[in-house]
Amino acid sequence: MLRVALPPAVALDPDDPAWPTPMRRAAVMVMLIERAGEIVVPMIVRGADAPVHAGQTALPGGRWEPSDGSMVATALREVGEELGVSAARLRVLGELDDLPTRTGFLVRPVIAELAPGPYTPDPREVQAVFEVPLALFRGDGEDLGVREIGGVRYPLRAYAWDGRRIWGVAARILEIVAAL
Repeated sequence: MLRVALPPAVALDPDDPAWPTPMRRAAVMVMLIERAGEIVVPMIVRGADAPVHAGQTALPGGRWEPSDGSMVATALREVGEELGVSAARLRVLGELDDLPTRTGFLVRPVIAELAPGPYTPDPREVQAVFEVPLALFRGDGEDLGVREIGGVRYPLRAYAWDGRRIWGVAARILEIVAAL
């Protein structure tokens, strides 16, 4: 599993005037599972009727709600709602720094080890669940250029896996985790 300690996450200010649009807080859960000596990460394809990012390949997660209390709580709530994964099956290892998206979100990645068990996807939110090897994101993805958000430039890459395209903030997060 992850062999480094993660420092406290850097929280970006959603009200910073440097952002091109008002930003909303969100969290995603990066669940690490060991299968046959390889680390894999569950990902989802959002349902066609999902309220945000319909049909997209993503890490499970969603918007922060004031009742959550923390970004970890947001990620735990969302993975429970979307995949039926209980907090009891997760051992939170840490958080990564917030990452901005062009769609107006500041995304906090939460990293956790997932104990064995089934996924029970909510069909209103999740069309499909699949697992991708974390090692894929140590390689060269398809170069999509550079994206600038709030004055910060980010390389944009896409990765193909099992007929699916993983790109954008999900790919960026998995590149960071794979480098740990």
